[in-house]
Amino acid sequence: MYLGIDVGGTHTDGALLADDFSLAGSVKVPTRPGDVLGSFLAALEPLLAAADPRRARRLVVSSTLGLNAVLTGRADPVGVLAVGGPGLPPDLSGQPLALTLAGGQDHRGEVISPLKGGEAEKAAAALKEQGAAAFAVISKFGPKNPGFEETLARAVEQAAPGSPLTRASRLSGRLGFPRRLNTAVFNSAVTRLYQAFTRDLEAAARRAGLTCPVQLLASDGGPLSLDEAAASPARILAAGPAAGLLGLWSLTGLPGDALMLDVGGTSSDLALLADGRPLMYADGLEIAGRPTFVRAFLTHSLPLGGDSSLAAANGAVTVGPERRGPALALAPGDLGRRPPTLSDALNVLGLTELGEVDISRRALERLASAAPEETARKALATALASLKMAADFLLRRVNQRPVYTVDAIRLARPLKPEKAAILGGPAQALAKPLAEALGLPTVAPEEAGVANAIGAALARPTLSAELYADTALGTLSIPTLGLSRAIDRAYSLRQAERDLLEALGEIREKTPEAGPLHITEAESFHQLSGYGRSDKIIRVRAQAAPGLLGGRP
Repeated sequence: MYLGIDVGGTHTDGALLADDFSLAGSVKVPTRPGDVLGSFLAALEPLLAAADPRRARRLVVSSTLGLNAVLTGRADPVGVLAVGGPGLPPDLSGQPLALTLAGGQDHRGEVISPLKGGEAEKAAAALKEQGAAAFAVISKFGPKNPGFEETLARAVEQAAPGSPLTRASRLSGRLGFPRRLNTAVFNSAVTRLYQAFTRDLEAAARRAGLTCPVQLLASDGGPLSLDEAAASPARILAAGPAAGLLGLWSLTGLPGDALMLDVGGTSSDLALLADGRPLMYADGLEIAGRPTFVRAFLTHSLPLGGDSSLAAANGAVTVGPERRGPALALAPGDLGRRPPTLSDALNVLGLTELGEVDISRRALERLASAAPEETARKALATALASLKMAADFLLRRVNQRPVYTVDAIRLARPLKPEKAAILGGPAQALAKPLAEALGLPTVAPEEAGVANAIGAALARPTLSAELYADTALGTLSIPTLGLSRAIDRAYSLRQAERDLLEALGEIREKTPEAGPLHITEAESFHQLSGYGRSDKIIRVRAQAAPGLLGGRP
């Protein structure tokens, strides 16, 4: 059997799948504020109550633990040590704890100005003194030659032994200083948090009798081992939207262009399918408004959910963005202490029968002078308008920028949704009114309430890496795998493709559930070197695409 648990901001969902991937059991419990591990156990225990834990093949967990820490300022402050190079100096304006050291290397990775002895150690010590609890080191053109980053890392290890430390080129072998910098900073900021969480998560799973691998879902829909997650936690920051999209993808199997909506308690996530395949960011996820190289499904979030608070003024009713608790129908003791929620409005309209419906009606009577039904209709209309606006924004964004499917195929035509699918607690209630608002046939799968957990349970492992080769320097490197070796001037693009697939293939042998490997990008640039020689710079990228176990949908 396969287990999936999604710890959301409002609810924690669990799913137990049989060996044929059919749903054998599910659970939904309130998330305990500030207690991800407790919420996980509250979902795991009833799932295992009627099953033999030793039969589990895998447990995959998704959560917004790290993202919440970043957005609320609870992540570690990160000190950045950077080395520049030709062209514009490194832009560290968004990093309050950062120092640039004199030195540099060119676009081929060749050192043109070495670091001064002792400067890196002094800088690392200064950042620690200023309050840095974690560190990131980065050099311009570092993926071509990580030597500077290794020197900076040794300085950090000497000044702040045991502190979280990220070498930017190991997270991504792509050039693009700002994205690499942000990725490294976010990674270090949540490393300590995830080291503790993965340790406690595994201990809890073993106490529950599980002997199977325990994994965390990544933002690109691929599960990571606990060791991988603790080493590269930036990769799992957007696990929540990934779980929802995978779940809805598996449950609906829509073949054409479609809009996907995951309406949770606190927020909603929207995504798109092109020819039945989810879309990926062309470059990487944006976190707190900062671009990164984190591979992720292309989604759009807005602060609107079933628990969004209602407010009334001048005859209008607003929904969210604040969440102050669950529906008053589920917490009648809070009546009069806080406003009702969107779920209370759905109760009044007869679309749901959540908790004490009469409490919802009394709450809306207190909210506005109009009849409760009128206030509820206005609240629903406001929520639907916000979802429609978000859907239109996402569609414009997709049709104006380069995007790729999970198979790394660039979308070369306008995308036009033919259907919509919705999941989350209020999915069944919202399906019909949402269809009218969007002008699209809308489906809500029967299991929509636990689709995130189903998506986590079904997630297929993903792998990816990039290879860089420079025949003038005689070097080859695969930064994210920590591999490098010498090559001769005859080295070719075809050889590079074979070498990268072979290196990834060795890793894939340890993860047989991963999909087939294929080359997604391959470039070879000729350049004139010394004495008029023609040499090549080669870049190749390969991946095992995200997907679902069992070939679904």
